[in-house]
Amino acid sequence: MKLSRIKSILLLLIGGVLCALSFAPYDFLIGAIVGFIPLLWVEESISLEGRYKNWRVFASAYLFYAVFNFIGIWWISNAAWVAVISSVIINSFFFSLTTVLYSGVKKRLGSKAGYISFITFFVAWEYVELLDWDFSWPWLTLGHSLANWPKLMQWYSLTGVLGGSFWLILLNLYLFFSLRTKLIQKENFLVFKRLLAAACFFIFPVILSVIQYSSYEEIGKEVDVVVLQPNMDPYDNDRFITENGKREQSYPSDLQVKKMLEMASEKVDKDVDFLLMHETALPLTESNYTLANSIDIGVLKAWRQNYPNLNILTGLAYQDYKSGKGPIDDVPETYKIDRKNGLFFEYFNSSILINASDSIAQYHKSKLVLGVERIPNYLISFQKYNQDFNTNPNATIYNPNNGTQEERTVFQSVDGSITIAPIICYESVFGAYVTGYVQNGAGLLGIITNDSWWGNTAGHQQHWSFARIRAVETRRSVARSANTGWSGFINQRGDEMMRSDYLKPAVLRSKLKLNNDITFYVKYGDVLGKWCLVLALIILLNLLVSKLKKKGLNTF
Repeated sequence: MKLSRIKSILLLLIGGVLCALSFAPYDFLIGAIVGFIPLLWVEESISLEGRYKNWRVFASAYLFYAVFNFIGIWWISNAAWVAVISSVIINSFFFSLTTVLYSGVKKRLGSKAGYISFITFFVAWEYVELLDWDFSWPWLTLGHSLANWPKLMQWYSLTGVLGGSFWLILLNLYLFFSLRTKLIQKENFLVFKRLLAAACFFIFPVILSVIQYSSYEEIGKEVDVVVLQPNMDPYDNDRFITENGKREQSYPSDLQVKKMLEMASEKVDKDVDFLLMHETALPLTESNYTLANSIDIGVLKAWRQNYPNLNILTGLAYQDYKSGKGPIDDVPETYKIDRKNGLFFEYFNSSILINASDSIAQYHKSKLVLGVERIPNYLISFQKYNQDFNTNPNATIYNPNNGTQEERTVFQSVDGSITIAPIICYESVFGAYVTGYVQNGAGLLGIITNDSWWGNTAGHQQHWSFARIRAVETRRSVARSANTGWSGFINQRGDEMMRSDYLKPAVLRSKLKLNNDITFYVKYGDVLGKWCLVLALIILLNLLVSKLKKKGLNTF
């Protein structure tokens, strides 16, 4: 199975492209089923040669993952090229390490252990990517490639998205076994057995999922929901964009809110239970000093009086000012300083609920985008230690770190009969995180987002597709309001019930089922990922022991 350098490079390029094409909007699922075969093939070829194996395996895997990542997320360049480059560099590095470890296990512990380690290391690292740490980036979790195939992913209610990753890697491995047998052993019967095993591993989960899909019946009380897509340009002072692509004049904040409510009035009546408005829909940044007397919120409240039962879920930017002053190097990394009054404050990407209650429920986004909404705390500390704030009045710190909160807040109607998760943008990428809302009583998933940063690219389509997975994992209907992109509704099976078009103002209305049942995944989380992580650590320990034994024997 030896390959020339040119053939190896071509195979790795093809593999990376195939994996990327398995995601929305292409949804070429075969790409995820066979895309890793070139990587396995090239590693096999390198393992048969003599020198610099680890470096060559790393370089090969890096090329494969870099192509996969770049094609998968190039659209982020509409917001910032540095985000694309850094994501590709970092993510490709870590996944390339898993391939090097797999190669080492295969060499020292045998082929069977090696192949087990390949799927184990891969899923274990995807699980780590889903955790809350400085370089978490789960967007291209392989199981997300099934997002627009709801009939095939119903078992995500048991395993979560990592179950899809495990299944797809397993299929790649068995198809690779068939290819390897054909090229090396050239025994057709054995090749047939390998292909038959691959077919069984493919067909059984598909049949199980189709049966689940066909037999599942939505349950729960009906909730009447309206979602608003106002179609505004975040790069141009949130000016409204017409269906013809023309930008309207800029409006004062209260008139901007009134214009959005005029749109909502097309669908809202006295029977509507919830209206969802997009992330940071309110133009002005509010604070703990202004929230109670906000002009924009006052406009919402006055309009809501026409609909006594209506609950309005909207996004806004929020600053929480702290009492007292102190040395800047003593305050938490999420604190910023208001140069006008010298007070510290925390900045939040928030959502609020406005209804007949006198109080305003509030939730702060707590899964933050790296580089835009947060950077590692040690970079903040480094800046503090390298500037003299006592003698330099112009000293500043680049600190995008937003504040967060520990608990997942669930919004509810005044009578408590309707409960909804106020999921903000990037949070919807994290399955286990979303289950926190459901564990706290959410009967619906409400997603508010601003997908207009990326233009008419794969970005907003992928983001929408992930909501379909969250619906299946939790068996919760989804109402989604985007500034532009795709707004709409998804049922508990992950089916699209209604969806807007990109770059077109829209007001959509639908009745969703309010479910209170708890799925296995909601109750137990990413069990598969945790077990793969444990098994990966055991394999690594055996690999270390094997190396130490060999070193000891050589020394002896």
